[in-house]
Amino acid sequence: MKKILFPTDFSDCAAHAFRYVQELASGLGATVDLLHVFHLPIGDASSVPPEYIQEMLDDMEAKALEELDSFCADYAGRPALGSRRAVYGLFTPVEITDHAQEGGYDLIAMGTKGERGALEKMMGSVTTDVMMKAACPVLAIPGDAEYRPVGHIAYATDFEPTEEHAVGELMTLAAKLGAQVHFAHVNTGSKGGVIEQVATEKEYPYQFTDFSVINNPSVLDGLDDYIRQRQIDWLAVYIPRRRLWERLFHSSFTKKMTFHTGIPLLVFHG
Repeated sequence: MKKILFPTDFSDCAAHAFRYVQELASGLGATVDLLHVFHLPIGDASSVPPEYIQEMLDDMEAKALEELDSFCADYAGRPALGSRRAVYGLFTPVEITDHAQEGGYDLIAMGTKGERGALEKMMGSVTTDVMMKAACPVLAIPGDAEYRPVGHIAYATDFEPTEEHAVGELMTLAAKLGAQVHFAHVNTGSKGGVIEQVATEKEYPYQFTDFSVINNPSVLDGLDDYIRQRQIDWLAVYIPRRRLWERLFHSSFTKKMTFHTGIPLLVFHG
């Protein structure tokens, strides 16, 4: 993993997440490129003569680049700090995922925050939309997550037949981080309270630390309990590319997990 894309809105949450990503990238020997997507307000666009639109966009881009330089000024000269780019776009998640795919990025890292107000709900939806659409893995970093060496990653599995590639990517990343991977499955048909240890399947193609079945009627609560008990540093999930209604379910679930666990959430796609 050599190239990480970090979209930013210059918020305090983004600044906190950027500190986290810089530490992560330094350990991986990776570089972090920053991206800011700016918009031309509809009201301004409708009231300005067409010949001035490009001038407005150029001014907005120049100001955004200045903000990007200021945003990462504390990291100037560090090997992990890469390029800065500001782009105009109507739909922020689309611009982010397109930029990541065109640039051949290995990971998108973004900050997340709780959803107390309208702006926070909007930013939460941007992060979730990116997680659902990106071709590469996405790491969502909560606003209060402090960086520490990643020693334990929980992989929440629902026994999807198409998840083998995602697990392979996770194992490669975990090896670079020096982290152990713990497989976990939530059994919602149980009343909860017990975590059953399951023996390792010899024929499984990847070496993981252990496999647990969590008995809890709520997937969110079950994983939350598991994370606290096992002192998990990251939670990883796999989202298969399915029909729309199934993807909407996964979007809702992923969004809840992002704000629920308090630790970074790593999302893979099929």
